[in-house]
Amino acid sequence: MEKKKVNNKNIKSRKKSPKKDYFVYECLSALIVTVILFAVSFLSLIGKDREYSENENRYLTTKPQFSWSSLMDGKFMDDAEAYLSDQFLLRDKLVSLRTNIDVFFGKRDINDVYIGKKHFLFEKPAELNEARLKKTTDAMNNLRANNQRINTYIAIAPNSTEIVKDYLPSNAPVTNQTEQINKIYQSLSGYTPIDLCGPLKKAQDPQELYYKTDHHWTSKAVDIAYAEIARGMGLDPAAYQYQNLPVTGSFQGTLSSSAGIFSAKDTISIPTSPSDVMYRVTYVEEERVTTSVFDQQKLNTKSKYEVFFGGNYPEVVIESSAPNEKVLMVVKDSYANSLIPLLIPHYKKIIVIDPRYYNGNIQDIIDTESVTDMLWLYNANTFLNDTSIAGKFS
Repeated sequence: MEKKKVNNKNIKSRKKSPKKDYFVYECLSALIVTVILFAVSFLSLIGKDREYSENENRYLTTKPQFSWSSLMDGKFMDDAEAYLSDQFLLRDKLVSLRTNIDVFFGKRDINDVYIGKKHFLFEKPAELNEARLKKTTDAMNNLRANNQRINTYIAIAPNSTEIVKDYLPSNAPVTNQTEQINKIYQSLSGYTPIDLCGPLKKAQDPQELYYKTDHHWTSKAVDIAYAEIARGMGLDPAAYQYQNLPVTGSFQGTLSSSAGIFSAKDTISIPTSPSDVMYRVTYVEEERVTTSVFDQQKLNTKSKYEVFFGGNYPEVVIESSAPNEKVLMVVKDSYANSLIPLLIPHYKKIIVIDPRYYNGNIQDIIDTESVTDMLWLYNANTFLNDTSIAGKFS
């Protein structure tokens, strides 16, 4: 019986064909990716540069200026890389996509922001640095020693990690801010401490005391804090009636920007002013005068929390028609911005100082304005991380 001759050439060619097909696929894929990257890079270069990223809440790198010296020392290439990264087409969507992928695979700490339950975002709590705290409290004690005639109070607000614990991600490392705040109070001499931790912890619906997308407290927390501060300073919190009016329901704060997560929106409310109390606001360094502590234009921007005072300024003076001669100085961070409006009817004048931006002489203001009362109002994280107090008040 005659055997059929097998054509080995055909077998070999058939065996090799899948490899050829895969090689073609690889080349085609590489070509498509290269074309897309080139096209996107080209469009990014010829497109109009963005100066500011609202999602990231920061200014973006602009086109670098070429010079031979910057090219030789490498600065031009570094600047060019940063520029292309910042101005890359669809950058915001890609950043958000990467973050969502990280969260999907279980990552719960992104850029020092804890990704909590039910769309809650938390600012990573500050550690207590003994040396830094001593410098801060020494400066504060020195100021107090030179102004013993002034009634001096301090109120430090806990952050959301201390109050809204049930919404933290599992096993998130947090500090005991109640203990930290008590240690701060114990380090101060001649100050009347006002406890905000206890009342906030006792509040119903603690998840409503802080924004989901921002590190600040809400108007509900401010109501509680104002009542405690007023009583601690010998004021009647019920003397003037006010209501909280919602002004926006689309607030996405700094924690959203830092983490790149925009799945939730918050509502900001502002308090109404008593009709029988008139006041004017002077932004000292800016030489600007207004008749309101609220800047409605900020509601049309990313930084909607800046509806309170328009943001942070070195020195702001509020003069009111309050029927007394008391002058209050508030030394503060941005937490105070939403509470200060409630103090206006109680004082003839309120001088607001933010040590992070103020470079003048505090003692000169105290003496010139005949300050009768002083309130230090901070949140725990900002106070523990602060270095400006020691520098400005020493």
